[in-house]
Amino acid sequence: MRKWKKIFIGLSLTFLITFVVAGWIFYNMLSSSLPQYAGEISSSKINSNIEVYRDSFAVPYIIAESDEDVAFALGYLHAQERLFTMDLIRRAGEGRLSEILGEKAIPFDKMFRTVGIKRNISKNLYKYDTTVMKILQAYSNGVNEFLKERKGNYAIEFDVLGYQPEQWKPIHSLIVIKMMAWELNISWWTDLSFAELIQKLGTEKVLEILPDYPQNAPTIIADNFKYLPAINSNFAETDKAFRQMMGWTGTHIGSNNWVINANKSVSGKPIIANDPHLAFSAPGKWYAAVIKSKDWNAAGVTLPGVPGVVIGKGDNISWVLTNVMNDDADFYAEKLDSTKAKYFIDGQWQNLKIFKDTIKVKDGKNQIIEIKETHRGPIISNIHPFKFIYNKEDQNMPPISMRWSGNEFSDEMLAFYKLNKAKNWNEFRDAVKYFGIPGQNFVYADAQGNIGYIMGARIPLRSSNNPTLVFDGTSSENDWKGFVPINEIPFILNPAENFIASANNKTLKDFKYHISNLWEPSSRIDRIRELLTFKQKYSANEFKNFQMDQVSPYARTIVPYILKSFEEIKVKDKNLTTSLELLGKWDFDMNKFSQTPAIYSVFLKYLLRNIYHDEMGDDLYNRFVFLANVPYRSLLQILEKPESNWFDDIHTKKQETREEIIRKSLADALTYLEGKFGNDLTNWQWGRMHKVTFKHAFSGNFSLLDNYINIGPYELGGDGTTLFNTEYPFTESIEKFSMFRHDEFDNVLGPSMRFIFDFANPDEFYLVLTTGQSGNVMSDNYNDQSPLWLKGKYMKIRTDETSIRNNSKNALKIIRN
Repeated sequence: MRKWKKIFIGLSLTFLITFVVAGWIFYNMLSSSLPQYAGEISSSKINSNIEVYRDSFAVPYIIAESDEDVAFALGYLHAQERLFTMDLIRRAGEGRLSEILGEKAIPFDKMFRTVGIKRNISKNLYKYDTTVMKILQAYSNGVNEFLKERKGNYAIEFDVLGYQPEQWKPIHSLIVIKMMAWELNISWWTDLSFAELIQKLGTEKVLEILPDYPQNAPTIIADNFKYLPAINSNFAETDKAFRQMMGWTGTHIGSNNWVINANKSVSGKPIIANDPHLAFSAPGKWYAAVIKSKDWNAAGVTLPGVPGVVIGKGDNISWVLTNVMNDDADFYAEKLDSTKAKYFIDGQWQNLKIFKDTIKVKDGKNQIIEIKETHRGPIISNIHPFKFIYNKEDQNMPPISMRWSGNEFSDEMLAFYKLNKAKNWNEFRDAVKYFGIPGQNFVYADAQGNIGYIMGARIPLRSSNNPTLVFDGTSSENDWKGFVPINEIPFILNPAENFIASANNKTLKDFKYHISNLWEPSSRIDRIRELLTFKQKYSANEFKNFQMDQVSPYARTIVPYILKSFEEIKVKDKNLTTSLELLGKWDFDMNKFSQTPAIYSVFLKYLLRNIYHDEMGDDLYNRFVFLANVPYRSLLQILEKPESNWFDDIHTKKQETREEIIRKSLADALTYLEGKFGNDLTNWQWGRMHKVTFKHAFSGNFSLLDNYINIGPYELGGDGTTLFNTEYPFTESIEKFSMFRHDEFDNVLGPSMRFIFDFANPDEFYLVLTTGQSGNVMSDNYNDQSPLWLKGKYMKIRTDETSIRNNSKNALKIIRN
């Protein structure tokens, strides 16, 4: 053999051996961070021994003697599976992301330090219930037990970012709760954007497109029961960028829930269902658990970072949630003096509260920021967005302060602690009264056959009943006057309809207090009511089908406008002719294998753009469509006004009509589809362009790594108006954040879990998550539930102790030492 061949073979073998050995070392390094599911550990922080059983999906069944030991075990388990996610959220709330992510996170830290989530919790810490604080301390002890046990061998994310997690404290759990509220409270977005629109286009023109809830659309509870300085959206843009970075990319942040009583149930007992719609990520939002102790028996989904079941069942009751869409933030244009140290109100100058804070920056210079507050809250207009959004700071931006109910004291942890232990309607109502943010529709059922609804929200008392715009801050007339009294909060028990349903729709008509202008389009609640009134009785299996339903009543409303616009038009184009035929025969099922949903969805995209973009321009248009329910609802309104000037393209000499814009939008859609998939319409299936990927926080940095840490992509049906909510954004992707770049019709938000419980089978319920229990990419339980979620399948989770012990795959004992 020639010498060069020997050298080549030798080098190749050396390289291969090195590669295999390195891969083996790397694999073992990752595997060593997997949690311990079996065996024994010991701790001095518990009162009695604890048993933790796990099934094949790694759902834990905690058996303990005391409430504190339950909390300890849950803290330990959360840390085992979701420590990095917990740490990321608490750091975000504290304004400490720059310590691990560097300069790119400075705007976010500046935003949250200014908003003051941690600052306000600390100020009110003494107000929290003493029992709750004991539970939170026990939970923290459980987290910290894991930190001590695994020191130096945490999940790979910590190694990549080069830091070690700090001790968990009770305040961190309270921050996680407030951050959930921040994610779900999006009402503030419209205040600034609508103010900008009015200043640019005038009140009369903008009032045509500001959405209102349809007068005859379903409510949850039946009927019987221009003068401010120029505004821009710097603060909102910064938060939009933060949401992109954290993966909170969708804005249909709502849910579906419903319950039927014995009169509508095949089993003769109430059946209750829920699927909360939240932004997708890997791992997902929730962690399933079953809790059993002398006084605390609950099962369902928990929020890593917080002890307790958020949605699920207790000993005798079950409860499920949807977002109220409560308008719990207001903005005020302030007038400052020349020193910028005083603000003007009611004819007098008042001192601003001014203090400095320091943001530590990884591999960079620490940033000292100045925070100013009025009596209402922080001035947020000095929070500037990234350079890629604006090239320079806007010196003309007026000082704007924000009041957000999330900065007021409320004890959500006490609410859920009581909820987990409630045995009946009265105890349930007593628990919900402590819940403030994010406002939730609590739907209830119990073993005695009762069904009910309570709004859990702190509704600000305002002098205006329609506070959609930025207020004049120089008058206290627009200040909040407190909150709606508990005894006036809406509720219902055992309605004559024999069911209750909510889908982020309006709570009730003619309520004397302002709740929101941000209700979701009535499409989902319309569909729920169609399904629940189609026949007399339903089963849990039918509820499974309902949660996968992809029929859009919204599309049913839009398509006739398309067909009408072509009634007297001679169509020669083959694909246009076929498209109109398909739309005319469509059953409005957004099936992933069908071409009609693709034609309709692309048409909808161009219709929005062709109506609104010419007047608004890029920036305002993207803000207007960012909160997806705004363009959905606005479009329904404007289509009913064929003579509206919004249909005219201001860039052309002629006056366009509604029908012309509709025809143009369908032509634009076909041009798009032909360019993307070719002229053969049979290749235009909706699923080819509408896909979901559950993305890890490190996604987008390296394509080979993405294939390993991301889950998907998977083709889907549905859209943002179907029960199986598969929202895609109308806004452009923020390319700066590689981890959350998206194609135009990518699904970014939807059912974060699905839950169904039939009281006829009290010791079992159905549940599925988007990804899996574990946040560790090496775990078999990182993505094992995704196939179930996609196909409408569920885990059946047993809650009786005999089944738990007999059917468990692993058993971990935590021994008191």
